[in-house]
Amino acid sequence: MPSRSLKRSLVVLAAGAVALMGVGAPASSSPSDSFVRPAFGDGTLPAGCIVDRDPINPDNICYHMKVGLNALDSPRIDVAVLVPVSPVAERDMRVAEQAVQMWGEGVDYLADEMGMEWLSEGVDMNVTTYELKVDPTGVLTKPIQLVDPEIVVIMSNPAGGIGIGIDPVSFAGELGIVDGEGTPCVVEDDPFDFASWQDKDGFDQHGMENGGTYVEDCGGVGGNVCFAVNGAVDPVPGASDFFPLYELVAHEFGHCLTVGHVGDGADGPWGPTATNDIMAYSTDPPGLAKCVSTLDVEGFALRMSKYLDVNGDGKVTDKDVLVPNDLSGDGFSSFQVQHPADHAYASSTGAAADCPQPDQSAVPLAYGAFTPTPEATTRPVLRTGRVSLSGGKLKVKGKATNVALGKAPTKRSASAEDATGDGGTPITDLESMSVRTDKKWVRATMTVGQVSPAALPTSVAAYSLLIDGRRFDSFIGTGDTSGTPVVMDNGTGYYLPEGTAVWNDDNTVDFKIRRDYLADQQITAPYTVNAITGYHLRSNDWVATADSVPDALGVQVAAPKMPARDLRDAPRAKKVTRTTTTITPDGGVSKLPAESTFGLGGLVSAVDTFEYFTVPVKQQATVEVTLEWTGANFFNMSVDGGSSQIRKEGDNSLTITVPWARRDLSVTVDPEQVLEPTTFTVTAKSTTVVKDTDKDGVPDVADACRTAKGPSTGAGCPDSDGDGLFDRDDRCPTKASVSANGCPTKADERVELYVDERLLASRTVVTKHGSAAFTLASAVGSLGRGQHTVEVRWIRDGKLVSRSKRTLG
Repeated sequence: MPSRSLKRSLVVLAAGAVALMGVGAPASSSPSDSFVRPAFGDGTLPAGCIVDRDPINPDNICYHMKVGLNALDSPRIDVAVLVPVSPVAERDMRVAEQAVQMWGEGVDYLADEMGMEWLSEGVDMNVTTYELKVDPTGVLTKPIQLVDPEIVVIMSNPAGGIGIGIDPVSFAGELGIVDGEGTPCVVEDDPFDFASWQDKDGFDQHGMENGGTYVEDCGGVGGNVCFAVNGAVDPVPGASDFFPLYELVAHEFGHCLTVGHVGDGADGPWGPTATNDIMAYSTDPPGLAKCVSTLDVEGFALRMSKYLDVNGDGKVTDKDVLVPNDLSGDGFSSFQVQHPADHAYASSTGAAADCPQPDQSAVPLAYGAFTPTPEATTRPVLRTGRVSLSGGKLKVKGKATNVALGKAPTKRSASAEDATGDGGTPITDLESMSVRTDKKWVRATMTVGQVSPAALPTSVAAYSLLIDGRRFDSFIGTGDTSGTPVVMDNGTGYYLPEGTAVWNDDNTVDFKIRRDYLADQQITAPYTVNAITGYHLRSNDWVATADSVPDALGVQVAAPKMPARDLRDAPRAKKVTRTTTTITPDGGVSKLPAESTFGLGGLVSAVDTFEYFTVPVKQQATVEVTLEWTGANFFNMSVDGGSSQIRKEGDNSLTITVPWARRDLSVTVDPEQVLEPTTFTVTAKSTTVVKDTDKDGVPDVADACRTAKGPSTGAGCPDSDGDGLFDRDDRCPTKASVSANGCPTKADERVELYVDERLLASRTVVTKHGSAAFTLASAVGSLGRGQHTVEVRWIRDGKLVSRSKRTLG
């Protein structure tokens, strides 16, 4: 059923079609059943979240999205899709339209599920598609003029061949944009020539992908126009591009809607990364098209709040404007931080695997449906413990839990077979995969036709293990002659310890991934596991997938409970001590001008020119890492794995202080601008941390709430009632509620205590993140002789959903 907020009109002058394929997967949970509330306002983070974006900070469990990227200035969003005539023009048009449709209907659906009806009712998205004829020489037969569009999606077909980096056909002609009063704003002579967009000042090309955005401020009535330029249109959809066409268009269109990356783009990493998000670079989940997430909706809502009546007072004023919860961000862009428990997708269940799929068949003008029908995938279960009666006071403890429907896997091992000969070459042809779990590891073995020779520095083969859609890539870096494969977490860009993957002489590849590391990335048992092979360049440029096993949803395995204590944490010191260590080899590390990255994350060089070091942390400490270099050069550095980073720049030096390091730190040195041969050194000064005023395990140097006990996730601050609001932001910190200020309303769930059908006690609970423990108590005096019925009732939306009865006497 089409969304009420999305309208579509077509200007179709030619047609053609090519099929696209997708596969399905099981459900997990419903969006409205798991989403509690958005967290808006600078510093008003969801409970359990921190501002720090270090992807391997053990306390950074929340998602971070860049917001406010473009100045979209109207809730009426007119979208023009421009498609040049080609053998696959109808396919291009239909896929682009569906990418826009996915956003329109996805935002509409999720906004209602999230209790943000002002957004779904206030935004109106209109799409017009122009398929433009060209003469035999490739020149537009007639210039096109667009009136006052907010977003223009430019499609561009390759001249020939397949894959990323094919130059698009250059169409001579003229694209003109006029504002609502008819005043010319933008003239682009070659709108279908990707290089012409690259030459424009202000064109934002993302990493090395053939796509980007360009914003022109037309002023007056017209306002801003954002161009979502897609220059890598795939002639064989889903088979030959890193980003399939549908995802590429949807990703760039998301930028025009003002939302940015979620941690694994060229401007990252920060993490953990929501790799299933359409604004992630990842191709997770494998084989499926992505859809809008609740985080995307929060980011989009920030901009739309400038133009809509958010508070329902009948007018649009400054009081309606929402502010991101990390306003300062990285100094260039603000961030919106979201707890993973509130992260869901515009699908019937909230699971990314159930996202509505575009129709990419060979049937012309066949469109998918992007407004799901919500499914209930949990059932309420109320469990109560022993009923105590003492001194005339009755007390009952219990837990209200939303239990997932369906059966979870119980076996800790599984395997899958794959047809031989379907991987292109023997070194990328998977034959089978097996996986097993224990308390510490997820272990997997994939069998390949022939494992690539490990010592070959020109090897482009890669072997990857996917766990719940997160890809762990094993490869030999370009130019590396060590013969030792490395493993990179594709979601964070972090290299896992040596030995994480081993390429064996018997044509097998063994992986072992620490489960506590997975838990840091919000990946917990049961696990869904796939094996894939493919091709890579440099360090982390996955070019194409060659084979997978299984071909659709991975095998599922359970796992035993992990140890309660995290064995990676260093012990606490009993007294303050100081040590200084030189991390680099004697004489330092030499760098040449050719190794400069120019701040582009290593994308300029054919090889990775970063340098990587580890700072051992034997006792929990404040660690000060100093990078020094010679000559008229400039270096950058990151120090990951601690509580946060404090930067201090000097002349030919950079010092980064980590207030609380309890695990080994990962240091990355970036030779941004080497103008002459130089040498650099890295030293680390450690001072053990001891003082912990509130005895919550978070030392004072990293504790944002030094006199109130709280977990390290959340920087030591408590959420006493477990409703997702820190006590400092909660107007009713001992009474759970899903309301914006944390105070109970009639809309909240509650549990009630009855004795002989008489209501004695009641309290609100929040179970949307899975479950809520509670205690109900009441003075009853003397109950009298005989049996008495004690009953606890769980009420949701004014209805009884579960009950538990006991008999006293």
